[in-house]
Parts: sequence; C-alpha cells; structure tokens
Amino acid sequence: MKIRIQAAAAALALAALPALSLAQSTSTDAGTGWTMPHQSGFWGHAGVSLGGSQIDASCPAGDPCDQEDQAFRVFAGGRFNNIIGGELAYVNFGEFERGGGKTDADALDLTLIAGVPFANNWSVFGKLGAIYSNVDVSGSAPGLASGGENGWGWRAGVGLQMGLTQNWAIRADLDRYELAMPGGSEETVDALLIGAQYTFR
Repeated sequence: MKIRIQAAAAALALAALPALSLAQSTSTDAGTGWTMPHQSGFWGHAGVSLGGSQIDASCPAGDPCDQEDQAFRVFAGGRFNNIIGGELAYVNFGEFERGGGKTDADALDLTLIAGVPFANNWSVFGKLGAIYSNVDVSGSAPGLASGGENGWGWRAGVGLQMGLTQNWAIRADLDRYELAMPGGSEETVDALLIGAQYTFR
C-alpha cells in the first residue's frame, strides 16, 4: 500500500503541473455568508474518484491474506460558504482475502467538509462525518466471524482540489473509515483516491 501511495502521489504531482499554469492569483469563490441549495450562491459539485484501499483487520494465523484492493467513490455535494460544505457519496472498498474467504465492503458516506479556497478552483480541506457500511465476510478460519453486517461508523480525511478550469478540477482524497464487522467488532479501512470533480456555477 505504501508503494501505491507513493506512486499515486508522484502521478498526482505530474497531473497538477498543467493546472499550475491555469490557476489564477485571486479566488472566485462565493462570499462568507451562508447559502442554501435553493439559492444561486450555492455551488453544487459532483465527481468520481478511483484508487486503492487497505483494511486494518486481523489475518487468521496460517491463512494467506490480501488486505488491499481497488476502490472507488461517487460523490455529490455543495458549499454553504467559502469554508463549509457537505457531501453525500457511495464508496466501494473492494474485496479483501481473509481466512480462506472474502471480505466485501461498501458504504453510504455522509461528510462535512471544511477547507480553505485559493487561486482559481483550488482548495485544501478536511472531512469528518459518518458512514453506513455493508460488510460481507466469508471464510472458515478459527476466530473469524463470518456473515453480513450493516451499521454506522465514523469517517475522517483530508483532501486537495486542484482547479483545471473554473468548473473542472482534479480531486485527491485520503480517508479513513470505520466499518461495522460481523460479530459486533469494528475495523478501519484507509483509502487513497484520485479523480475528477465538476462544479456547477
């Protein structure tokens, strides 16, 4: 996973080079007053991101494990002012091999975003929220609880939005999610995702 993160960071830096030439020195963001989705000052956005995920779960002794896979996230949201926004998303964490079986996980993602905009459609932001996850575990290794489980958990992360134009941007997100697992336990999944975002304005 570390090698994938380093490779993704290098690719992200190369992809950002064209954006640097397009970024302007002043922000075109809305003012600091609050706006709601039915108002013209509310800037909605949508996008999709792809990348890798890694589950931080125990690997039963004597059984091979592959706790990394590909992940994707489809999201839509908006900003209430220059600083505060929110997103609703679907995230698929992929399929992990544990205990002679598979662990599949996906979730509905509800996120509050707080960030600092700069230049033309650029921003750095943090995220905090909740997910409602769906986890399916198969396998017969001793100590591995199998079956399906749904439940709420927390999520947190950071992100970087790099504007290509006033509407289009490259989006990079590093997030940690808590999953409700069979047997009443919780495990975390880390995801590094890179994608595209379109802002409606």
